[in-house]
Amino acid sequence: MGKEKTHIGRIVTNSILAIIMLLPIYWTLITSLKGKQEIYEQPPSFFPKAVSLDNFKEILLRNDGVFLTYLKNSILTTIITMIFVAAISLMAGYAFSKMKIKGKKFLMMLIIAALMIPFQTLMIPLYSIMSGLHLTNTRLAMILIYATFQTPFAVYMMKNAFDMIPNELREAAKIDGAGEGKIFWRVMLPITWSSIATIFIYSAYTTWNDYLIAVVFANNDAIKTFNVGLTNMAIGQYGTEWGLLTAGSLIGLLPIMILFVFMQKYFIKGMLGGAVK
Repeated sequence: MGKEKTHIGRIVTNSILAIIMLLPIYWTLITSLKGKQEIYEQPPSFFPKAVSLDNFKEILLRNDGVFLTYLKNSILTTIITMIFVAAISLMAGYAFSKMKIKGKKFLMMLIIAALMIPFQTLMIPLYSIMSGLHLTNTRLAMILIYATFQTPFAVYMMKNAFDMIPNELREAAKIDGAGEGKIFWRVMLPITWSSIATIFIYSAYTTWNDYLIAVVFANNDAIKTFNVGLTNMAIGQYGTEWGLLTAGSLIGLLPIMILFVFMQKYFIKGMLGGAVK
């Protein structure tokens, strides 16, 4: 009887938490499906009186479809950052875990310390550096900054993932005549795929949702990301166009949701296996 009560209590608690977490998404959805007049009615309705797709059409067609350009910029920036972070973290994580490096413990401490530094505190120095390199208002500047702040966590996770692989497996491959490169590509990488997928999702989520770095380093429509572009389109001096803002937010939510749906199995496994030794 006691176990049944506990089970029911968990179901009720989880259901309440699920409703609380899904309520903002639901409100965003119904707002995007309302007409302009209905959005501002008081009290607000919890269901659209008449479902309308006008907000989605307007956000996609306004200013000759510039919102699609913003989406393309975000996708391109995110993919390049994901590849960059994954490549560095894989090689660094493997080196820290399996190879003899002078001062390895000290270097690892520096990487862990880097996780504790809020990137907001470094915005002015970063802007000065990028300005000196003539990289302000370029996609490269954003990618370099994203990769700089994402890599420490990714390296730490990949090191732990490689630590979980027995050294005997590496030694056996060496006995069979495999070099370090072959061991890395043929033996180690297939085993750590779940952690690699976690790195991809972490990097994609962090890059895709960023606003501060994008608004500081990307003022040109040619490279502006969707977060900044959507804000500029929907929030003006005369108020906020909530229909456009919610419709654009839902469209922008789709790519990261699709990525997570396809890789969630590996993400959960990687978080359990790579982040905790």
